[in-house]
Amino acid sequence: MNNTFTIRKTVGIDISKDTFVSSVGYLDSTQEIRIVSTKTFPNQPNGFEQLLSWTNSFGEQSMPVSFVMEATGVYYEPLAYFLFQKQFNIHVILPNVYKTFAQSLNIKSKTDKIDAQILCRLGLERKLKVWNPISPQMRLLRQLSREMQALKDQRTVLKNELHAYQYSFSPSPKSVERIEKHIDFLNQQLTMIEVEIKEIVNQDSVLKERIDNVCTLKGVAIITAISIISETNGFALFHSKAQVVSYAGYDVTKRESGSSVKAKERMSKKGNKRIRKSLYFPSITASRYEPDLKKKYEAITERTGIKMKGNVAIQRKLLVLIYTLFKTNQPYDTDYKKNRQDNSMPAPAYTA
Repeated sequence: MNNTFTIRKTVGIDISKDTFVSSVGYLDSTQEIRIVSTKTFPNQPNGFEQLLSWTNSFGEQSMPVSFVMEATGVYYEPLAYFLFQKQFNIHVILPNVYKTFAQSLNIKSKTDKIDAQILCRLGLERKLKVWNPISPQMRLLRQLSREMQALKDQRTVLKNELHAYQYSFSPSPKSVERIEKHIDFLNQQLTMIEVEIKEIVNQDSVLKERIDNVCTLKGVAIITAISIISETNGFALFHSKAQVVSYAGYDVTKRESGSSVKAKERMSKKGNKRIRKSLYFPSITASRYEPDLKKKYEAITERTGIKMKGNVAIQRKLLVLIYTLFKTNQPYDTDYKKNRQDNSMPAPAYTA
C-alpha cells in the first residue's frame, strides 16, 4: 500500500522583460522532489491569470502553493504584486542566494527553463522568508531617487555639449543659450525632487533618525543615503554585509583551473548598478576627509598604483557602513573599535 502524499507545492519563476518561465513541482512525504511541468507566459496581466489557471491544473486546487522568484531588476514586481493581492505566499530571493543553491546542484547549463526549475527546487527544499511588498513610502523614494539620477545624467550630457560648443570655433550663440536654459531647467527639477524627498523623510521620524545616523559618515548626504536605502528596500531582505556587497556587484570573482588558468581577481559588477553609481562621488569625499577610509584608500593605491581600485574599495566600505548604521540605528563612530575594547561591549548585530 502506497502511503506517500504531497506535503508542498511550489512554482519557480524566471522572469525577463517580456516573458516569464514557470516550473511547478512537489515535495512528497518521502522527501522526493518532482518537477512536473514547465511553461512560458507573457509578462503582463493576462499572462498572470494564465499562470494561475495552469498552476491549478496540477494537483488539488485546495493545496497551498508558493511562488519563488529572483529580485533582479524590476521585471518581477508586477507579478509579485499580483500574486500578493491574491494572497499567495511569495518568496523573492537575492541573486546570490540563487547562485549558491544552483552551484550546489552542479548544474553546468543555464537556460530560462533550468533557472525556473532550480527556483522551484529551492522553494521545495528550503524554508524561505515570505515576501512583503515595498512600502508606498519607500517605493516613492526609490522612484524619486531614480528620476533624480536620470536628470543628473541628462545634465552631464548637456554640460559636455556646452563645453564643446564654448571651446569650438565660432559657436552659435543661440545654441549655447538653448543648452544653458535646458541645464537651468534640469537644475530646477532636481531642486524640486530634493525638496520632495526631504519632506517625505521628515514626515517619518523613525526613518529620519536612521537617515541622520547614516549621514554622520563624511561624504554621505541625504540623497546618497536615500538612493542606497530605497534601492534595497531598507535592507529588508538582507541579513549580512556579504549579501549587501554581492547585491551591489562589489563581490570579487575568481577564475582558476589547475595550473594553466589563473585570471586576476576582479569585481563582479553583477548587481545593482544604481548603488555603485550613487557611491562614486561620496567615496571620493570620504577618501579625503574620513581618516580611516583615507588610510585605506592610500594603502590600496600605493600598493596597486591604481586609484580606481582604491575608490572602489571605499565605495564597498561605505556601503557596508551605511548598511550597518541603518540596521543598528547608530551614528558613525570613528573610534568604535577602541571604545568597544575599552567597554568590553559586543559588536552591534546586523538586525533591523
